[in-house]
Amino acid sequence: MNSTREKVINSLNVVGSIASKDIVDALKNKGTCITIIMMMGMVVFFYWISTVRPWDKSIEAIVYDEGDSGLFEGTIELSDSYEIRHIEVSSLGQMKRNMRHEHWGLVVPADFEQNLASGSEITLTGYILWAWRGKVAELETLYSAKFSELLGQPVQIEIGENIVVPSPDIDTTDVNQHILFVTLFMAITLIPALMQEEKQTKTLDALLVSPASTGQVVMGKALAGLFYVVLTGGLFLALNWTYITNWGLALLAFLLCALFGIGLALAVSSLLHTPQQLALWLAPLIIFLIVPTALAGMTHLAPSLKAIFSWLPTTALVEMFQFAFSSYAPLSQLLKDLAIALGSTGLVFAIVIWKVRSSDR
Repeated sequence: MNSTREKVINSLNVVGSIASKDIVDALKNKGTCITIIMMMGMVVFFYWISTVRPWDKSIEAIVYDEGDSGLFEGTIELSDSYEIRHIEVSSLGQMKRNMRHEHWGLVVPADFEQNLASGSEITLTGYILWAWRGKVAELETLYSAKFSELLGQPVQIEIGENIVVPSPDIDTTDVNQHILFVTLFMAITLIPALMQEEKQTKTLDALLVSPASTGQVVMGKALAGLFYVVLTGGLFLALNWTYITNWGLALLAFLLCALFGIGLALAVSSLLHTPQQLALWLAPLIIFLIVPTALAGMTHLAPSLKAIFSWLPTTALVEMFQFAFSSYAPLSQLLKDLAIALGSTGLVFAIVIWKVRSSDR
């Protein structure tokens, strides 16, 4: 029993030593430092363009006009460069389903025209998406002021508890795409660069003839990659936490995304032997993995292509993130996505172990 425990502890120490060495080496290398800084900057940039949007002076309202007043149509520009764009729907349910990241919902009561003619303050009901639940008071003030200017008399927009949690089949934001891109890009650019440096300095050869086993070498490299992937992914989740409705599922999706990206990066590093080969193949690989995830959500995409794209691990991971931002996760689809992600991750790590073992021989 003690002997087995000692072996496990020794194995973990070896893995930890390999991982800590790679983590420190990444900070010593100018190229990898630039990559890390660029990826952290990209995380902040994605947050800035998708959530902060300081330049955005467009108010897009999905309008359910119960009395068909006809006063909430088209796009109207206000005096301070703000513009209000109205998108009319025929029911409350349709309004909720049509709401996307940049939209809010507006319900106009049947007696609206009578209240408008009387000159009294008008109260309208507003709806916002889950991601904006912390800005209810701020948005009520903004929308009340803009619609008061639009209608020429006092208007009070009341949102209160009218928070719409997106359905799992509705993609309201690109945040799930962004986190996949950031995680994969960090792994696929950083880890091969570290592996190439070790091949040039013969450090990897020394590891393979040392007491460290093949599995320990792979685990050490994976942990080093995981450290930096978690660094960027953790920042991403910290900035975009308002979108998340299911933290357990979000963390599981991120872990699987990180492991797949790390395994893929290690596999690429073991199959491609020169910087020129990496430069030639990395961009097409990233495009192949990322682009289908965006196309899969297009309504007019051919069903046959949708079916093919749904079996890609990146598409499965994006859908898992989408479920983590939704009201619930459909069990059958979640299990399918989970199986695809786990199977793909196991496959790339199997390739890595096979390749390293063949090099050892």
